[in-house]
Amino acid sequence: MKPFQYNRLVQSLYVSLIGAVCSTPAIAQQQEATKDTEVISVIGRSAVPRTVKESPVPVDIVTAEEFNGVGNAGDVTDNLKALIPSYTATPATGDGSAFVRPTSLRGMSPDQTLVLINGKRRHRSALVQFFAPAAGNGSHAPDVGMLPSIAIKNVEVLRDGAAAQYGSDAIAGVINFNLKDADEGGEFVVNYGQHFEGEQGVKIGVNKGFKLLENGFVNVSAEHSDYEALSRGIQRPDAQSLIDNKVEGVGADSPFDDAPLVQTWGRPEMSGTRLFINSGYEFSNTSQLYAHANYANTEGRYRFFYRNPSHGTLSQLKGDANYDANNEASVFKTGYTPYLDGAQKDSSFVIGVKGEIGTDTIYDVSIGTGRNQLSYDLFNTTNPALGLKSNGEPAQRDFDVGGFEQSEININVDLSTQLSDTLNFAYGAEWRDETYTVNKGEPNSYSGTGSNGLPGIKDVDAGEHSRDNVGIYTELEHDLSDDLLIQYALRYEDFSDFGDTVNGKVATRYLLSDDTTLRGSLSTGFHAPTPGQANVRTTTTTFGSNGQQQDTVLLPSTNPLSRAYGGQLLKEEESTSMTLGFSTELLDDTNLTLDWYNTEVDDRIYRTQKIDVSTNPIAINQGVKTLSFYTNALDVEHSGVDIVLTSKIADVNLTFAYNYNQIDVVNQSTILTDSKDAAGNRIAVKPVSDSLVEDIENNYPENRFVLSARSIITDNLSWSARATYYGEHYDERGTISGEMIVDSNGNSVVKDGTQSALIDPTVYVDVEFVYSITDSLHLHFGGSNIFDEYVNTIDAPYANRMNVGLPYPRRSPANYEGGSWYLKARYVF
Repeated sequence: MKPFQYNRLVQSLYVSLIGAVCSTPAIAQQQEATKDTEVISVIGRSAVPRTVKESPVPVDIVTAEEFNGVGNAGDVTDNLKALIPSYTATPATGDGSAFVRPTSLRGMSPDQTLVLINGKRRHRSALVQFFAPAAGNGSHAPDVGMLPSIAIKNVEVLRDGAAAQYGSDAIAGVINFNLKDADEGGEFVVNYGQHFEGEQGVKIGVNKGFKLLENGFVNVSAEHSDYEALSRGIQRPDAQSLIDNKVEGVGADSPFDDAPLVQTWGRPEMSGTRLFINSGYEFSNTSQLYAHANYANTEGRYRFFYRNPSHGTLSQLKGDANYDANNEASVFKTGYTPYLDGAQKDSSFVIGVKGEIGTDTIYDVSIGTGRNQLSYDLFNTTNPALGLKSNGEPAQRDFDVGGFEQSEININVDLSTQLSDTLNFAYGAEWRDETYTVNKGEPNSYSGTGSNGLPGIKDVDAGEHSRDNVGIYTELEHDLSDDLLIQYALRYEDFSDFGDTVNGKVATRYLLSDDTTLRGSLSTGFHAPTPGQANVRTTTTTFGSNGQQQDTVLLPSTNPLSRAYGGQLLKEEESTSMTLGFSTELLDDTNLTLDWYNTEVDDRIYRTQKIDVSTNPIAINQGVKTLSFYTNALDVEHSGVDIVLTSKIADVNLTFAYNYNQIDVVNQSTILTDSKDAAGNRIAVKPVSDSLVEDIENNYPENRFVLSARSIITDNLSWSARATYYGEHYDERGTISGEMIVDSNGNSVVKDGTQSALIDPTVYVDVEFVYSITDSLHLHFGGSNIFDEYVNTIDAPYANRMNVGLPYPRRSPANYEGGSWYLKARYVF
């Protein structure tokens, strides 16, 4: 099959896909392989192909070889994290965030980065992030973990505001996954890995291309993975006290192989099957039908906080008529630890046709659907309202607590007309419908106080919430000369729930010489509040510094109780982005790019701090004591620099990719409280506490880089190595200055346990050797974090989590998994 005529990734993918911060050895290889040819990596709506050098914002491609060179990756999220300095993904953080990883590009919210598959918008996950790190709390984004890594041909990353081209969410940028499209051949991969602590993981994948009649292809990828849970905690003091007092069975209820630990900290147990199909058929030299579809079914298991024998749920059950103090059930002696199973089903289907109209206009018309379902089952817990059985055991220990669904439909029409040799006009329209569904749990899961740890979703909180929007855009690309290019874009969108918005962009590129290019852009953007953010209602359980359980009800911002405390209809987040940079060829084999950026986000949607509503009549009627809701709370500024240096020294391809990123919360709105001033007016407070603002600004490293090297030793043997650096950053626990008190000598000192710990810089080193037994069979042996480095342990006098068995910072993007090794066999046919 001949490649489709238009030298572009996808008609709807804008030329501004950036690469300044994630260049890898794969790029160096690409440059070496195409020394005499300009690399055309991205072609957007323009009818004129643009090379990397000609694009107004830097372009980067991570090839499949480099992307899959990350050992023991739990899912695609880990691959991206290892290769892209400004992309972070924190460890599993609780509840649904254990199964849908919170991610961030340039320290922004996960839903401020648009995700595309073959240039088409990817649907969101069903999860609104309740337990994400500070910068991502409240986000509602796609889950890239549903993609099989073996299906990916390459990955492109844009770190420039692109809402004027794509609409909502492209504030931080765009990540586009291109799928394999070969019509023959394939590969079979088996990967076995083991952490130095002993946990094992297996991933099996297959990809195969098929010819479809004379002029088409079908490319199929399937992958199955199975990973044991990681356990990096220590025994909790309360549990150790029971063990010291000869209580038997403490921690024996662990679903993992880490008893007698009563609480498990680390990556959850995960397994899943992921399938992707990509296809296309050329009707003629000027028209092509294309389609892609996916199905994924994954399961995860995450362990909650330990409930010791004095926990309130057990105290309540001791009042039941079936309780026998002289013959207690074991749970009253040992306590218990609930654990949560999260099951996801994910599917999508996109079909479209693209081609030429006459000689000057190209078109791309498509329709796509997507759905993500997340359901929860809570095990090994209690609901005191159900009492005890006749044998003294809790009446029910396992509960179906409900779940969430997100479904979307997208219809796109994109056209591009070459008006002259120097002028191209692109234009189009999009219609999208989103539906967010809340599925109730079984009645016993929400009876009384509900299943402890995660109360079931009540029938009154379940329901379906929809909205639709329509957008139109225009884009003009003008070559003022052979050296100067200017692009203009304008987009209008109207949403059924909150109204309309207009965004624009100007980008330019100037070829200073054959070796040096200057570039820059100015744009506005937005993230529309999702139906999930606007309508979700749930109860979350946390534990304060005193170890006491705290339940907080999250209500829609338009709920009467939320409105009583300043809740309003959510509006869009608005952004203004600026970039300025250059690329230059220093030597024949050495290239440098540098790009400065600044993005200001106003009205960032964030969850309020806990509000005491125990005296409010509405709250009393609803049985609510502590409230939170989403609101347009914050104005946040993100600024930084991306530097990429690629070179070849002797036979070694080197890449140094560096990101500096600074986050500043510059303003926030207010909400009301029940407290009143001297005049009798209710006092307004900040919806986001000062400590959380501090976390948003300081929980991610300002400095991060990836240094990569790759070389061929012999015809059959090659090696690669990668050093990933995480700069210093602060733990979220406590505050940086701490709480000041006066000691016995009258001196002001920091109170123990109130100051945030500064996490030292960390470097992880990965190495891989590849031996080719034949042209088809390749063996990979490698290690991730081969020196078994960990982030700092945190203990007194700093704020810490030792009382719950975690010696590490819970949400540090540097993670606390430790080292691992892997062996992979890859057969290409």
